[in-house]
Amino acid sequence: MTGDLRQEPRCAGRIAFLKLAVVAVLAGAALMSACSQPSDSQQTAAQQQQQQAADEQTRKEADEKAWADAEKTGTVAAYTAYLQNFGAGAHVSEASQRIVALNEQARKAADEKAWADAEKAGTAAAYTAYIQNFGGGAHAAQARQRIAELSRKEADDKAWADAVRAGTAAAFTAYTQNFSAGAHVAEARQRLAALDEQTRKDADDKAWADAEKVGTAAAFTGYVQKFGSGAHVAEARQRLAALDEQARKDADEKAWAEAEKAGTAAAFTGYVQKFGSGAHVAQARQRVAALETQGRREVPTVDIQKTCQSAAGAMVSLMGGTTTEQDVNACLDSEQKARDQIVKDLATYSAADKKQCMRTDNYLPSYVEWLTCLEMERDVRKMERPQQFGAGPWTLPKVRPAINTARR
Repeated sequence: MTGDLRQEPRCAGRIAFLKLAVVAVLAGAALMSACSQPSDSQQTAAQQQQQQAADEQTRKEADEKAWADAEKTGTVAAYTAYLQNFGAGAHVSEASQRIVALNEQARKAADEKAWADAEKAGTAAAYTAYIQNFGGGAHAAQARQRIAELSRKEADDKAWADAVRAGTAAAFTAYTQNFSAGAHVAEARQRLAALDEQTRKDADDKAWADAEKVGTAAAFTGYVQKFGSGAHVAEARQRLAALDEQARKDADEKAWAEAEKAGTAAAFTGYVQKFGSGAHVAQARQRVAALETQGRREVPTVDIQKTCQSAAGAMVSLMGGTTTEQDVNACLDSEQKARDQIVKDLATYSAADKKQCMRTDNYLPSYVEWLTCLEMERDVRKMERPQQFGAGPWTLPKVRPAINTARR
């Protein structure tokens, strides 16, 4: 019994499952039967899908045709019209690229044309207009450079015109300083060199005219020193040589006149010493020789050997000691020199002085004493002429040491 009771729930479960399976099969069959028969709404949706597919095909065909037409035309307007008509078309991106490329090409073409026009005009205004219209153009930097060059050239030409109009060294110098690389620098330097040369020549001619006007050696020397390579240097040296020669001749003649006026051997000898190649040297030597000959004849002869021996003996008597040959020779030398001086200056002594001083009747006559006497008398006579030598006081000449030594 117990086993039968355990099997009853299992049978009931199986029966229930079988019932449910049957129901499900029947429901599925019913459902499949219902699906196999389309409704009106389903038919409408299908028709719409077919219409949409046809419309899409038409749109695509129109898009392709419009793109082909735009490509064939190849203009910005054609590509723009395509974009306007087919904003979501298959070729929108490509159309936009074509428009950008065409615009860039047009910009470049306009840039090149504007640059060509500016180059043809070649003016600062033309280049400025190019920059205003194409500030980022391919030739903007070149245009600015051309403007700078034209401005510099314009300023250069104006400065040069001003310098030429002024025509002065200062103006040309200022031009070269302000436009050291200007178009006219070489010509400016040539103009400066020409002006400098002209100024030098003018100064040279003026200095020469001034020197000729003065006509002195100092003036001609000053010209030569200042214009060592001047146009008149050779002539100035000739004038100097002529003036020097004239001055030498004048000095020669003056010295000769003074020697003749003095008429003494000393004066003629002095002339010969100063003018060794003077015009009157030979004559002066003749005069000296004649005067010395005359003086020797007029100056009395003194036995200076006797005088010196006696003088030496007298000194021994007074002072003691012995007489040496050297003492006698010194006395003889002094006496001879005194005689030579008397002969040389004889013409300067007056007849009265010669008569008074040159006396052979004195005890132990001496040329030294005669010379001292003659010179003192002559100098006293000079002092007695105040109109020529001025009023006193006067100082008497000192006696020559050599003569004093000889007398001792």
